[in-house]
Parts: sequence; structure tokens; C-alpha cells
Amino acid sequence: MKRFKFKYLFTAFMAFSLPFVFNSSYTYKAATTDTTTIGITYSAHVQNIGWQNWVSDGTEAGTDGKGLRVEALKIKLVNAPADAGITYCAHVQNIGWQTLSSDGAEAGTDGKGLRVEALKIKLKNLDEYSVQYRAHVQNIGWQDWVSDGAEAGTDGKGLRVEALEIKIVKKTHPTSIAISKGDQTLKVGQTDNLTANFTPSDTTDQNVTWASSDSNVASIDSNGKVTANGVGTSQITATSHDGCKTATCIITVTPADPEVQYSAHVQNIGWQNPVSDGAEVGTDGKGLRVEAFKIKLSNAPANAKISYRAHVQNVGWQDWVSNGAEAGTDGKGLRVEALQIKLDNMPDYSIQYQAHVQNIGWQDWVSDGAEAGTDGKGLRVEALRIKLVKKVPVDSIALNKTSDTLNVGDTDSLSATIKPDNATNKNVNWTSSDSSIASVDNTGKVTGNKQGNATITATSEDGSKTATCNITVNPTNSSDVVTFKDKNLESLVRSAINKPTGTLYKGDVVNITDLEETAKPVTDLSGIENLINLNTFKLYNTNKTELSNISPLKELKNLKHLTLVNNTLSDISPLKELTNLQELDLSANKISDISSLGELTNLQTLNLAANNLSDISSLKNLTNLKSLYIDSNSDISDISVVQNLTQLSEFSAESDSLSSLNGLKSLTNLKYIDLQNNKITDISPVSQLTNLNTLLLYSNSITDLSPISQLTNLKELSVGGTTITDISSLKNLTNLQDLDLGYNQITDISPLKNLTNLKYLSMASNKIDNITPIQNLTNLQELNLMDNKLTNVSLLSNLINLKWLNLAQNQISSEDKTTLANALLNCNINYTSPAQ
Repeated sequence: MKRFKFKYLFTAFMAFSLPFVFNSSYTYKAATTDTTTIGITYSAHVQNIGWQNWVSDGTEAGTDGKGLRVEALKIKLVNAPADAGITYCAHVQNIGWQTLSSDGAEAGTDGKGLRVEALKIKLKNLDEYSVQYRAHVQNIGWQDWVSDGAEAGTDGKGLRVEALEIKIVKKTHPTSIAISKGDQTLKVGQTDNLTANFTPSDTTDQNVTWASSDSNVASIDSNGKVTANGVGTSQITATSHDGCKTATCIITVTPADPEVQYSAHVQNIGWQNPVSDGAEVGTDGKGLRVEAFKIKLSNAPANAKISYRAHVQNVGWQDWVSNGAEAGTDGKGLRVEALQIKLDNMPDYSIQYQAHVQNIGWQDWVSDGAEAGTDGKGLRVEALRIKLVKKVPVDSIALNKTSDTLNVGDTDSLSATIKPDNATNKNVNWTSSDSSIASVDNTGKVTGNKQGNATITATSEDGSKTATCNITVNPTNSSDVVTFKDKNLESLVRSAINKPTGTLYKGDVVNITDLEETAKPVTDLSGIENLINLNTFKLYNTNKTELSNISPLKELKNLKHLTLVNNTLSDISPLKELTNLQELDLSANKISDISSLGELTNLQTLNLAANNLSDISSLKNLTNLKSLYIDSNSDISDISVVQNLTQLSEFSAESDSLSSLNGLKSLTNLKYIDLQNNKITDISPVSQLTNLNTLLLYSNSITDLSPISQLTNLKELSVGGTTITDISSLKNLTNLQDLDLGYNQITDISPLKNLTNLKYLSMASNKIDNITPIQNLTNLQELNLMDNKLTNVSLLSNLINLKWLNLAQNQISSEDKTTLANALLNCNINYTSPAQ
């Protein structure tokens, strides 16, 4: 009975199980029931070593870092099923790819001294496993891992394999795949790249096969590149290499955008190849005329047409032609001087074009029938660009004001903002509901004409969008009238507000922020006090101007930048209230008292050059000053006050009466100093100013340059017109680009030999007879050696970048002159002194 029961149960179990065993869609060979780990072992025959010991499972065989070649190898599996195996072959020097070896047999050679250059390895009857391997290659190092028959190493490059690593990896199958992009739309001719993403991410074989349901609509290559071929839809399918998993996406292909194609017939060239959509035809920079052109549309609606015509030398405007016909002439040598292009039956597009014109260059783009080029000037068109642009309609118009109040005679400017920002046509038309009350010009400038109310309307040029501003015009209030006694100042103000005539009101001038006059003299500032928002006011007078009263400025509390150059100012007390000033230029006046500037602590730039100053102690509190100019004040001898101005980066006191520089010694932010034409003998106070870029000491009584030996950031140095003989302190100033040593007593210039960044060097009127040290200063562009003791200057022929060379008042041989003339072809060489 027990035996019967067991038999019955076994039969039932088999009846239940067999359908699953035989209906499985997966067939796996070898090791599907073997829990023993399958491994791999391998050995390499190495130059100078021979066969190494067997290693396994990713361990290195061979050597790396020793430059020894692998000459042969053996590979076999460990714990593999009986029907499993491994095959491999080697690419060998002078032999190429050998036949397959397997299961521990030798691949390569031993005893012949031939290098293995590449190898391939595959598994047999182990579908659930992958063999992975990599090679350490001469001059490359370790390559990336490859697998299952792919090549490791190189062939055709003659590089040796020096080591290898091999391992067996159990395959991970995908549970799903997904295409990187979902359904999408392309236009005919466009391409896109798809990729397949695997889950899990460590799937062993992540290659897929791509397919399209309709390649006439959208085709796809083996790399996932989709090409849109025709209008319609196509399903793209990615299939895993084991065939078990797929993913799809839908590609919808729409018609291609219209485009314009064009070509030009060019002087000496003939017809060029067609180009499209903004590319250049013709030439620019070669002076060649366009003689004819052809234009046509592609991908355009059936009834669309592009028409064009040319203005031709000796002919004038030709008749319109269209759709690929020739405009202009070919074979007659006549230039195209202008052209016009327009579209028909393409309301959503605009044709834009520009011409490169003789003596002008590229003109601005024009569109839709406007003229490009010139007519009546005899100038050739040399190149063209043409593009088809889809129109962007105006969505909305907004004005900067929706209501405004003016007095009679007042003006104001309205501006219109068009949305979107890339609207094709952003022009607007301005109209007034009653021009007798408030009129408006084509720029949006509104003028109040009489008391009443009017509406100003801005309309998009296509008439689809509008915006309005309600204008109230009030009677004139005499207290609001602004008058200027100086007609040049009035003209300047009128120009700033674009109101050439009519009464000026406070409302007209209140928003002026900047005024600058460089040509016409202003002698009276009356009226400027009404410009209460003035930020910048600059008067540059070419000739001395009788402006002496600046009291109207005291009301301009918002002034930050003030320039009053070349006047007769002596009283500057009205400026003491202008505490927002940051920049002040009062040069070339008659100022002797600057006490009123003492509290202008926001000043950053102050120019007091060419006045009558002797005392500058009032500046002691101006600690924000970065630039101070007190040149040409011959009574200034004491600058000790500047030691408080620790932010100074520029200081200029040329042609004063300075003898001591102690006030400068702590100003380590200084980058620029000009002390030319003073009474300075000791320059040691500048020795610690290591940020200096420019130091100008011309015409002082200096004998010792050692204090500047550490100023290695100097780029410009002038010590001409002093009494120096020794320039050894300059040898380390290798950043110098401009150096003036003229009018001294120098004989030895050897310290200059390493100053290879010099571009400008003057050593005029010294006692130099040997110029060998400067023969390698090849960056020199200007060199002045006038009035020395030179006889041999042939070494200067090395200075090939020279553009100007002065050798006057030296004894130069005709042979040296010839040598220099032949070597320095781009240099202006002077051998004659001005006196001669």
C-alpha cells in the first residue's frame, strides 16, 4: 500500500512538472544546476623569463613597467562542465592572426623572440558566462576591459602586449530596457540619437538591435541614429541581444521647413555652388563684383513664389524674375549694384537679405522688397546673404505711461514695448485723438499744444495690437519756465531733451542726468540749477573761457562727476555743498584756495593741475581719493599731506617745486607716479612702493637709482635729463616695456641686456660707444640712440621688430647703414639730427 502511494505521488508530480520543463523559453547550457564556481587559469611566456606560473581569475600574467613582451599564452577553465571550453588566438609579430587554440594549448610562439600584439578569447557552451580580459600594451598601458571574442591589444601598430588579465563573469540578464527618449516629432531631413537603458544597470550585454517599422518615414542605424525621411509615423524598436526584452517609441515626421537657396556669378570665378539660409555667396575682401544671382525656394507651398530683381551697371533696375531665373548679367562684365527680393503667397514668412558693398562692407539686413546695395553711386555688390525667417506676430504692446500731465509747450516721450521680444515687426504708428491739444511725432514725442485732454495711441504696424496713454494739458505756469543766459548752455540742454524750440519748463529739464560740452564755450551757468537730477556735468573749453561764477551749481546735490576745464575760476566755494561728488576736474583755472574741497570725502578723482596752488593741506581728509593730479602748480613744494591718502593709486605732480618725497613712502597702493621737472635729489621714499607700474622722474637732479632696484612691477620708467651715470640698479626690472635714459652721462649699458620685454628705449645724448648688450632685445619697436659715440651699429640688425630708430649725431659707416636697411625693412631710420 505504501509503495502504491509513493508511485501515485511520483506520477502526479511528473505530470505537473513536465509542461514547465519542456515549455520554458530559456535554454541554458552547462552549469545551470552546478553550484561550483567556474574559474579561469592562464600562463604567459615572457621575454627573458619564459613560462611564468599559472595565475587565475583576473590576476596579472606577464609584466608591466619592465618593457618585456609576452610571446605566448595558455588558457584553460576551472570547474567547468564537461562540454564547456575556451578558445583563443593571438596576433603575433610577422605572423598575424594565428589559428584558434583551446583549453590550455599554446597561442603565440616561444623560442622565436616574437611579440604577441593582440588576442581574442571566447567561451564555448557557457551561455550564462562571459570571459572578460584586458591587455597592458607598449606605450599605452592598461586598456579597457573587452569580452567574448573582442580584440585586446593592437594589430597593425607593431606594439607588444606586456601583460594581461582574464576573468570569468556570470552574465546578468536584463529585466527591462527603455529608450532614452519618448515619442517625438522630427522634420524631414532631421536626425536624432537614441540610446537604450538597461535594468539592472549592470546587465552584462547592453547591446541592442534597432529596427524601424517604416524606414521610408524614419530609418535607424545600428548606433541608434534616427533619420527622418518622409512624412508619417514609424515605430522604433530596441531589442536586447538575447531577444528577450524590447522597448519602443513613436517617431512622427512632419514636413521640412521652407528654405531659400541661392547662387552668384562672380567676376573671374563664374557661377558659385548654391548655398542656403544666411550663408554667403560672392566674396568679401577680394574686390570682386557680383554680376548675377539666382534664388529659389525649397519645401515651400505649391503656390509660393520668390521674386527678385537687380540694379545693374549701365542698365539700371531690371524686370522682376522669380524661382531660380537669373537676375543681372553674366558674360558682360557688369556689376550688380543693388537688389530687391520679395515673397508671394507665404504670409507667415519674411525674406531678409544683406549686401557687402564696395567701400562700405556689410550693410544692415533689409527685408521684403527693400533695397540692399546702392543705386546711383556706381558701387559694386561683392557678396550676398539671404535667409527665410518665420514671422513672429505681436502679442501685445505696452507704453511706459498710461497717463501723463503736461503744461502747454511741454514735451514728453512715450515708448512702446512689444512682446514677444523676438516679434518680427516691432514698428508702431503713433496717433493722437486731438492733435490741437496734444500732438505726437513718429518717435512717440508728445507736445502739449493747448488746455484739454487727448489720447495718444500706439498701433502695431500690422494693425492688430494697440496701447493708449491719456494726456492732460494744463495752462502754462510762469514759475515753471526755465531760462538760460548763455545760449551755448541752452543749446546743450535743448539737445539733451530733443526740444530745439519753444519755451523750456522745469518739467522738460528735471530728468536730465548728463551734460557734456567740448566745442562751444559756456560763460554763464544761470538756469542750470533747475537740472536737479544732473549726475554728470562736463565743460571742456579749448580756449580759456571767462567762466568765473559757479554759484548755480550749489543746488545740484546729485552731481557725482564735474569737469570745468580751462576757465577763469578762482572762487570754488559753491562746491562745498556737493558732497556726492566722486570725480572733479578743475584743471587750467586760477584757483589758489581749495579749502572748500576739504569735506568732499566721496571724491575718488581730483584734478587741480595748472592752477595757482601753493598749499594742498586742505585735502588731508579726502581719504577715498584714488587719483590726484596737482601738476603745473609751481609754488607747491610740500606734499606731506598726501601721506593720509592711503587709497591713492595715481599721483601726478609734474612741474611743481618738490624736493622731498617723504609724503609718498607709505602709499603702497600707488601704481602711477609722475614727478617730472621738479627739484628731487633723493628717491629713496619710493623704494617700498612695489606695486608701481609707472614712475616718471625726468628732469630732476637724481644721481642714485638704487632705491628703485626692487620695483620689479615697473613697466614704464623715465629717468632722462638727470645726472646718472650708473644704471646697474635696473638689471632686475625685467617687466620694463618703456625706458627713458636720455640726456645723462651713461657709458655702460650692460645692465639692460636682460630687459627683454622692452619695446621703447631712449638713450639719446649719453656717452655710449658699445651697444652689444641690447642686441638681443628683439621686442624693441622704438630706439633712440641719437648723440652718442657709436661707430659700429651692425648688431642692431637683430632687432627685427624695430619700427623707428634714431642714430643721428653718431659716426655710422655706409656699410652699417646698408646692413640696417636690408635687415630692418619695416623701420624708419634717422641718421640726421633736427639741427641739420
